[in-house]
Amino acid sequence: MNWLVIVNKKAGQGSAGKLWNFTEVSLKAAGINFTARFTEAPAQTRLLASNALNLGYDGVIVFGGDGTASDAAASLSPLECRPVLAFLPAGSGNDWIRSVGFNPATIDSCIKAIAAGNTGLVDAGICIWQGGSRFFLNSAGAGFDALVLKRTIGARKFLPFGKMNYLFVLAVSAFLPPHWRAAISCDGKPFYKGDYLTLTTGVGRYSGGGMLLSPSAVSDDGLLDCAVLAPMNFFTIAKHAAKLFDGTLLETKWATSARGKVIRIEPDRPGSLVIELDGEIVIPGKDSSYIELVSLPDNLRVIVPPEE
Repeated sequence: MNWLVIVNKKAGQGSAGKLWNFTEVSLKAAGINFTARFTEAPAQTRLLASNALNLGYDGVIVFGGDGTASDAAASLSPLECRPVLAFLPAGSGNDWIRSVGFNPATIDSCIKAIAAGNTGLVDAGICIWQGGSRFFLNSAGAGFDALVLKRTIGARKFLPFGKMNYLFVLAVSAFLPPHWRAAISCDGKPFYKGDYLTLTTGVGRYSGGGMLLSPSAVSDDGLLDCAVLAPMNFFTIAKHAAKLFDGTLLETKWATSARGKVIRIEPDRPGSLVIELDGEIVIPGKDSSYIELVSLPDNLRVIVPPEE
């Protein structure tokens, strides 16, 4: 195969740039035929990915983080004939590649899988609201999840903790956790109504840098896994923080979950929702009275771990 490698040296808050020379040598040593192109903005990533086939490439390798992978996948998703998508984890979270089955997710293991050429079909999703829509590759969140991410992005200029910034902002935000109110349904059937702390919908299992907020999610079953957490105080959040990472949060009395093809959120106040899609903040608009998260089954052909 002839691969286009889209390189985002800014991923991982700049740490990816230090990894690229080593990765380039490893790709060549594995006998992978590739051309590297560098990206500095989401629009540039999308343009490179959408033109890959026209430029003679059979596949697209993303070297970067979840955001770069999502941008590339968003351009491949609507194409009638799609290149194979592969990922070299160089970001802060690398959640999507874990969800696909690379766990632990390392550059070496991904290069070996690319060289082996083992592929599979995986799902994606689309977020739809009045007057707009946006693709997502791995996860969508509303409420506390989106609030913490929004604050983390805003605080990057002055927080010194690097990859730990998210957890620091999460802890601070938990002191006075706000809550939201909505009616939520799955495939047309209501399953939650009232105040909630956070809502996570996953194509894959992992989000937020290794958190298991959708522990039952399977990336190729055609379904979205939605979890809603009722409001909690700081002490309850702190007590159950470890459950964010071991997959048992849904076993608590604060959690309500559903699995289906369409998750619909109708906030009490139109326009009040802020959505997080693959680590990017999206604000649908002041007149939006609903959000729909819709599964896109078998949407992408991707490199997956070799079968054991």
